[in-house]
Amino acid sequence: MTTSLGTRIALSAIVISVVAALVAAFVPDYIYLIRDKLFLASLSAPDQQTLSRLLADHGQCSPQVQNFKLAHGFAPWRLNYNWALGALIALTAAICGALAIGSAQRIARPIAALADCARAVALGGREPPPPLSSSAPREIATLHRDFTTMVAALDAADNDVRLRSAAIAHELRTPLAVMRGRLIGAQAGVFAFDAAMLESLLRQITLVDQLVADLNLLAARQQGELRLEIEDVRLDQTARAVIEALRPEAEAGGATLIPEVAAITTRADPARIERALLNLVSNAIRYAPGSTIRLSVGSSGGRIVLAVSDTGPGWPVADPQALAGAFVRGDESRSRQSGGSGLGLAIVEAVARAHGGELQLSANQPRGARAEMILPAD
Repeated sequence: MTTSLGTRIALSAIVISVVAALVAAFVPDYIYLIRDKLFLASLSAPDQQTLSRLLADHGQCSPQVQNFKLAHGFAPWRLNYNWALGALIALTAAICGALAIGSAQRIARPIAALADCARAVALGGREPPPPLSSSAPREIATLHRDFTTMVAALDAADNDVRLRSAAIAHELRTPLAVMRGRLIGAQAGVFAFDAAMLESLLRQITLVDQLVADLNLLAARQQGELRLEIEDVRLDQTARAVIEALRPEAEAGGATLIPEVAAITTRADPARIERALLNLVSNAIRYAPGSTIRLSVGSSGGRIVLAVSDTGPGWPVADPQALAGAFVRGDESRSRQSGGSGLGLAIVEAVARAHGGELQLSANQPRGARAEMILPAD
């Protein structure tokens, strides 16, 4: 069982105090005892017998004993009291100092190791601190555990930033490369700079602008700064507007859009809700071409449920909820045309959470995928 740092410091102070008291109580007697034995050993056998008899009859401090000692050369053996006291103080300080230094080193060693690791982390390193011994103080063990968790979180954050930066670069590279190729071709006279060319360039600019808007929305949500323009929203009307907006795209892919909406009014941000539904339906059109896609608006358990389901191949992973992360795709081999930017579901989840709700991804029955944006009812 580990003890606290305060308890260890207190115990060290008690041990040092006890040692100092023991030294002060017993060392002087031992010094004088050794002196007397050495003086006795320096006498002749008859004088030793006489001194022993005087000690037995009169005691150590009697005048008879003192006079006998002085008469037989005891003066050089007499220790000056101040020198003895000084030597005792020095000895006590040395013993207590050694104990204090040893105790401080045992306490400070793991803290110094954590400080070295912290400096390395500040310089960009992500190595966890060395393991502690089982006897480490409780506070230091807690600090070590929390610091190790922090380093792991920083390492994960670094990896996430690298992956996101690579994903953003990849997403921007495609439309920029298309625009560059079109403009170079127009400059070389290969392509005619006509209405079709202009429409193609504008389409790529729209993709870049949409990506930047998505990133800004996710960043605002992560920082708790996603602002909502709350007003009364007819969710059934919003759902029908989304259906009509995406119907041409669905028909081009052979999909059938079916609205199943109840007349529900709630307090929400209409633009954000519409954007989320557009993302869900667009995902279904993209990943389940030729299927039947239903957009439903209803309520269940005192909550509002906006659901999009399809009869396509279903989610490409065993845990579809993982697809709600930014830049996450179930199939990394998908091209941009078929896989999008990987932000669609992340946007939906951000909108749902900003409204106090959640996004749930599950399998549709008997086949296909289902995405539900669940919002609290007013």
